[in-house]
Formats: sequence, C-alpha cells, structure tokens
Amino acid sequence: MVGSLLASAVLEQKCTAPEMVAYDEAQALLVACTQNIPLLAPEFVSISQACGRVLAEDIRAEVPRPEADISAMDGYAFRCADMEKAGDIGLPLSGQIVAGDTPPPLEQGVAYSILTGARIPAGADCVVAQERTSITNGHVHLLEQNARNGLNIRRSGEEFCKGDMLLGRGQRLDWRHLPLLAHQGKEQVAVYKRPKICVVANGAEFGATATDCRTELNTQLLAAMLQSEGVLVTCGVCRSDSKEDLHKLLHQCAQDADILITTGGISVGQTDHVLPVLSQMGATCLFRRVKMRPGKPMTVMQLGQKMVFCLPGNPGAAAICAQLFVVPFLHGLTGVKQGKNASKPIEGKSSFSYVAATDTTCFLPVHFTENRGENLINLVRSVGASDILCLTRASGLLKVSAGQSLQDGDVCEVMPFTV
Repeated sequence: MVGSLLASAVLEQKCTAPEMVAYDEAQALLVACTQNIPLLAPEFVSISQACGRVLAEDIRAEVPRPEADISAMDGYAFRCADMEKAGDIGLPLSGQIVAGDTPPPLEQGVAYSILTGARIPAGADCVVAQERTSITNGHVHLLEQNARNGLNIRRSGEEFCKGDMLLGRGQRLDWRHLPLLAHQGKEQVAVYKRPKICVVANGAEFGATATDCRTELNTQLLAAMLQSEGVLVTCGVCRSDSKEDLHKLLHQCAQDADILITTGGISVGQTDHVLPVLSQMGATCLFRRVKMRPGKPMTVMQLGQKMVFCLPGNPGAAAICAQLFVVPFLHGLTGVKQGKNASKPIEGKSSFSYVAATDTTCFLPVHFTENRGENLINLVRSVGASDILCLTRASGLLKVSAGQSLQDGDVCEVMPFTV
C-alpha cells in the first residue's frame, strides 16, 4: 500500500514540472518542441480528393494561361489597318472561328467571325464585339470608330507564364486552387498525410447510470473544430472515474493516433486521473498549467513521439485552448504556411476597458461591429469557462497580457476563430 502511494507521488511529481508557466513561455516551449518533430510524410491523391489537404510540393506552370492569344468575346477579328483602308465598304467575311479550332493565318483584307475563347488567327490584331458592328452584303462595318490594336484579345500568358509559381508547398487547397491543378494536367498531387487525432473525455457524470448524468460536449466540439483543419479525428469517452478504465482507453487510442487530446480530469481532485495515468504510460511533461484565463489547467505532455494535449474539462476553456495551442501545432505538423493559411489578426478599436491580473494573460471573447468605417471591438458577455453560448456570439479572442490594461478606444488586434 505504501509502495503504491509512493509510486503515485512520483508519477504526480513527474507530470507537474515545470509548474505554472506564463502563456508566452508555454507557446515557446510548444514551438520548440514542434521544430523537433518531422513533418508527416507526403502521399499522392487525386485532385478530386485534394480539397482541404496541404500541398507537399511546389506547383509551377508547365503551360501558360491562356495557352495562345484568344478572343475575349463574340465578334469579328481583322487587322485594324485593313479596316481603316476599307472605309465605308467594310471587310468581307471569310469564315468563322470557334473555340477548339486552329485557324489558318488571316488573309489580307478580310475579317473572320470569331467566338469567345477561340484562337486569334495569325495576322489579326483586334476583335470588335458583334454588337458594335453591322453586316451588309457579307461585309463587316463598324458602328463606332473603336477598333484598335489588341482590342478584346487575351494575350498568351497574360494570366501566368510557363515556369511561374502557382501554388507553394504548405498551401491548404480549397475550391479556388483545383482549377489551377486541372489546367496543368494534374490528375494527382502530393499532399501531406493527415494526422490521426483521438479526443478523449472522461468522467462518471457521462455514464448513463449516473444519478446526475451530463451530456458530454467536448468530443463533438473538438472533433468538429479539428476536422475543419483537415485531420482525421476519432473520439472516446471514459464514462467512469476508474483509473483502470481510463488507462485502457488511453492505451488503445495511443496505438492508432498521432496526437492525443484529453479533456477534463487534470485538476487536483480525487477523480482527476489523466496526468497520473499518462505518466504511468511513460509520458513526460512539457509544461503543467498555464498562467492564463480561461484555461489555467492546460497541460502538454509527450508520449514517445506523440504529443498529448490535456485540455480543461469546461467546454469554453477547452475550445479556447484548442484554438490557441492545438490548431497552431497542427499547422506546424502538417506543413501549413502560417502566413498563407492561418487566420490573421484583425485590427479595431476597443469599445470597453479591461485590466488583466498581474500574473495572468486573459483571452476575452469579442465580436465586431462597424463604426464610421472602423472595426469596433465589443466584449461578449460570458459567465465563465463553461460558457458555450458566448462562443457562438464571438468572432474571436482578444488577448490582454498579464498586468496590462485595455482602455476604451485603444487600437488592438483580435485573433479570429478558425472555422
């Protein structure tokens, strides 16, 4: 019995150092740790399956766009000099060019009917829209003197030339990027493999037979958030306060997942078993608790090569900690370039005052309104770390560093939620 208590004490000590780090220090520790973890291996997927994935290669143009000079509208192609010379007689029509044709060179003193997207015949130097012309006796006449060199011609390579960088490694692909890949003839593209994440909640209050049974929220909340980051998420719930049950579930999840996320069970109560169980499994502590509000119990551990994010049990705090710690870590692991894909801070003026505690960095839920062309940052009412309604009314988080104050009218930056 004494030996068991001593072992538990050693495990508890092992997972509680370093104790209570500042928010910026916690982030620095995590960034340093991320730099020592290799990116996930690349794999090839069809472009139809590439939306939401992160590019593992640079994409340069192998062909320009447009690939040739093409008409920007339906009309008539000719030489400006020929039309000027023809005067009131106009130019005789000599044929029609449609998209997909390879037209012969333009003969001297004639015009071709041409459709949008069709190649410009060699020798033609303008296209006049059909509605700005008239046809009399098989001749094209201008209704306005608006013919000029290059009119309504899309030049080869005006969008991009051969060799131009189209998409860089680390770009998260969405609907805007797929046409570029298709234009380059890509049937498959190299993307980073998606990390497998297991989210585990625990507590006897989630058991069906509990006299005060609660609905478990965190696994659904976090799974939805993380799936939007392009990862594979599974969930598990330990519906008891048994160390043995929790150990069995975490061990099972660790076999398949690249990253573990736990919610709840990391405070100092008699049923808070997550940290001792992880330590028993061989996990070491990166940091234990953070001087922040909400989210003070936030702890990060390492289980071999796997990161374990131990989030608070209160849903509001769990969501905020996931936004601040887990999402940036995933961007580093999957090669996402922060400048291109991460949500950029939004600047605005505060409509309220706030003073942070001397040793606590505070994250306030806020939303924007417009006031005379400026973003006005408004505080969203919250009843605390368990509040989930305030998250639906907030646009993001306003950071107030430890010991700092915010005054009404101060210019500040808001970190928008990743959605």
